Amino acid sequence: MNAVSGIPPDIYERVRELALAIVNATEAGDEVLMDVQYRNLRAYWDTQASLGRSHPFLTEALADFTEEPVEAVALYELALALAQTHSGEPTYTKMISLAERLIELGRLEQAEACLRDGRAEAIRCRDQHWINDAEELLKQLSA
Repeated sequence: MNAVSGIPPDIYERVRELALAIVNATEAGDEVLMDVQYRNLRAYWDTQASLGRSHPFLTEALADFTEEPVEAVALYELALALAQTHSGEPTYTKMISLAERLIELGRLEQAEACLRDGRAEAIRCRDQHWINDAEELLKQLSA
């Protein structure tokens, strides 16, 4: 296990590799390759889940790259539920990302609650990037 994050090293490395491949394909404008790499991430997630190795980090990563908002919301919610069983697993990234997708779906009250909770945890963790993201989304909601 990675002592800092609690993510099994093999899961961390595979997710990092697959996420990088998706980002590179996206930046290259190669939608076919992007789709192939996303399907590889999805297959890896399916395999780990079938082995009883579901991890909130992996589930969150899959949600991050899932284009369909309803499916992404379900994955972020699952990642949050899994985080409850993984000591030290941060939830603010999941809550703030979930809020973004909820906004896309017009579920604004639920999004606001996620943003407020996610922002509060990001403040406790002193993660300025995520604090800024949450505050920007909260501004959008109040506009």
